[in-house]
Amino acid sequence: MKNQLLKIKIFLAIAGLLLCAPAIYLNAQEGNSVLWRISGNHLPAPSYLLGTMHVLCASDFEIKPKVRAVMQLVKTITFEADVNNTEGSEKLLDLMKPVPGILDTLNAEKMHILDSLFKENRLTAEALKFVSPFGLMSMLTIKTIDCSGGGNVKMMEQELYNMALANSLKLDHLESVDFQIGLIRSMNTIDELIGSLKELNSSAAYMKQLVTYYKTEQLTKLTALMNNPEFMNTGQEIRLLKERNRNWVTLMPDKMKNSPTLFAVGAGHLGGTDGLIHLLREKGYTVTPVSD
Repeated sequence: MKNQLLKIKIFLAIAGLLLCAPAIYLNAQEGNSVLWRISGNHLPAPSYLLGTMHVLCASDFEIKPKVRAVMQLVKTITFEADVNNTEGSEKLLDLMKPVPGILDTLNAEKMHILDSLFKENRLTAEALKFVSPFGLMSMLTIKTIDCSGGGNVKMMEQELYNMALANSLKLDHLESVDFQIGLIRSMNTIDELIGSLKELNSSAAYMKQLVTYYKTEQLTKLTALMNNPEFMNTGQEIRLLKERNRNWVTLMPDKMKNSPTLFAVGAGHLGGTDGLIHLLREKGYTVTPVSD
């Protein structure tokens, strides 16, 4: 069960619940970084915004010195989700269960498309009798991470969580378990499965380029790559990005006033006209890149 849950979490990080992106907004004058300082607007002390890459091979993983330095300056680290809530893990496993009658409402055209995509991946529709579309996407998406020469997969939030405990930092979150489970449930459909199957063959190359841009902190290029409609349609962008960013930016001011905070969210949430950098500036904050 532990390994199955890990696979689900890796899928979520890749598939977009934790890592999505907006249209390009950063320009050359704003700089490229995955760590940004938030100041001004009557804040008693600066807070910080860290764009994370939720899943990386061990050979690609690094917590940069500037991030370690910032963790000495803040009192709280705030993640997207409540990392201490075990109830979420149980609900994720429940969403793996097959959905009764899910194929019964498909028309012949959509069934033909699904059958063709299943054949390309050496599967049949019978698989949905044993696992949900979400569960199947979880298992297939894991294959896009190639750590054959780099050891195990590492999850950045887990490492940051361990560092927070070591530094006696308070832990906080931006979303409830029920909210995230609701988002996942909205993706537990045949249409989402078809979209994921269509993208599967190109996902490995996409992830490799994404990791390169992240490691070199080329946020503008990373944002542009993630904004490719081949990997995120308009509906996904609204659900997984725009609505969440605007929810978060209403919560961040009070959190920053109460305690100097490091917000650790997927790097794709930073850039763009609907990204956190722009939204915080609209609220009157000064948001500047932190260099090494």
